[in-house]
Amino acid sequence: MRIDKPYWITYRSYHIEDTILDSSRSLEIERAVFDKFIGHWEQGLFEGQRLGQAFYNHFRLHRVSDQSLLMGLYEADGKKARNEIRRIFHLG
Repeated sequence: MRIDKPYWITYRSYHIEDTILDSSRSLEIERAVFDKFIGHWEQGLFEGQRLGQAFYNHFRLHRVSDQSLLMGLYEADGKKARNEIRRIFHLG
């Protein structure tokens, strides 16, 4: 699924669009894309948002059909958000 030009989050070798995800498995995001997001976060480009909220919104994670894997991410901030991201996503 196209998440946000030119970002892609994949589930194994499949795009997550129209895919029901097994919540025991993780999603994958390219490390360079994640690093770019963190750079934008550190520059203050997501003012007024928690880190988890900014990540969720930026990558349009509302499109993931099985939200159980993402529970707690949107509400998380700081170190907790980073831990949730590491728990959910494999950085490839």
